Amino acid sequence: MDCASPLRGIRIEQADLGDLDKIHELEKTCFDRDAYTRHFLRLLLADPSSVPLKAVNEKGEFVGSVIGRIEKIGGQVVGRIYTLDVRPDFRRRGVGAALLKRLEEEFRRLGCEKSILEVAVDNEPAIRLYKSLGYAFTSRLKDYYGRGRDAYRAEKGL
Repeated sequence: MDCASPLRGIRIEQADLGDLDKIHELEKTCFDRDAYTRHFLRLLLADPSSVPLKAVNEKGEFVGSVIGRIEKIGGQVVGRIYTLDVRPDFRRRGVGAALLKRLEEEFRRLGCEKSILEVAVDNEPAIRLYKSLGYAFTSRLKDYYGRGRDAYRAEKGL
């Protein structure tokens, strides 16, 4: 599943449990108090229904990751995006878009009919990214991230 990204010097590769520490550190950097726990990330990485990917630069440095999971919702097979993390010094360079596009390709290959995600209503950079990739925002989820912290649900047909 490894391949060169259209981004200069960035490769998108399959991630695994050996990447747990790096993924957890990046998750904490990106989401601070809202970061998934190391335990939850371990469960996702070990789950055979998960599709974990990482972005590495030409120096072999870990610069981003995305974890999705194949789920059945109402009889439909969907790919749910759990987390997308990009190192701050690599943002706005297309790393997040490359990770998402590759994840969508894997979802399609694995029989998913659509991709779904939730995003905080105040996460404007992520909202712009998802809209640019064709995600439609279908609902607002009250208190999704805790009291007074709403999210949007978004989806994209594959």
